[in-house]
Amino acid sequence: MGSTKEWMMEQENEAMIQWMRESYNIPDDVDIDEDYPGYSGMVAVYEHELQREEYESSMQWYDDHPYHEIYNAFCGRIRQLEGMVTQDKNPFTDKMILQMVYAHSVTLFEAMVGDIIKACVRKFPHMMEKLVLGIAETTKEKYSIKDIVKHGGVNGIALSILNESTFHNIGVVNQYVNILSGNRLNGRYESKMIQLAMMRHDFVHRNGANKAGEYHQLTSLMVFEALEIISLYSVDVFEAIKKSAEAPVVVDF
Repeated sequence: MGSTKEWMMEQENEAMIQWMRESYNIPDDVDIDEDYPGYSGMVAVYEHELQREEYESSMQWYDDHPYHEIYNAFCGRIRQLEGMVTQDKNPFTDKMILQMVYAHSVTLFEAMVGDIIKACVRKFPHMMEKLVLGIAETTKEKYSIKDIVKHGGVNGIALSILNESTFHNIGVVNQYVNILSGNRLNGRYESKMIQLAMMRHDFVHRNGANKAGEYHQLTSLMVFEALEIISLYSVDVFEAIKKSAEAPVVVDF
């Protein structure tokens, strides 16, 4: 394992050195190491370029995958999870499988919400505008001109904040959906979703026990009910965003 790791580090270093030669016209017969003038600065620029390329690649994925495609894929995965749990709701189904299905369903929901929002704001300028204005009203952070340049404009800052958001917090889900839809999301499933997210945390971080040390007695029926709530809530989230994204844009003259 050690030799493999060392080999990978050598390959990465060679790639960086080659980039330096090409970017700064450094001859092949000149050694580039930590003693080379401006070495640390070139390393910083190289790492920034890697981060930029990775970011652009991730954003390109959202350009290539429309929000409705992302949502449909999510629905398909939820159906697959349903298939992993016995259809007769057998109470003797392996508890580990039940916990895995339960936790993964919530994780899929979190990822779906973040992904459809990113895909929407990338495709629809009016949705990006709503995101920027909404974040400007809710964030307490102050950004300098340097920050704006670094992120490629206010849109980049908004996307950066969006990328850092965690959607296992149902309050955050509601906040972003409300920003993009311009309306308050129907809260009929909110309390149940909060409970699901809390139980998922217990399964992942406390081996299925709550803060008091009491273990959740998960059954097949409970998992099916959780999948149903997630599906119903996801419909409300998707439809609210879709309605706003596909609405005719009013142009002021």
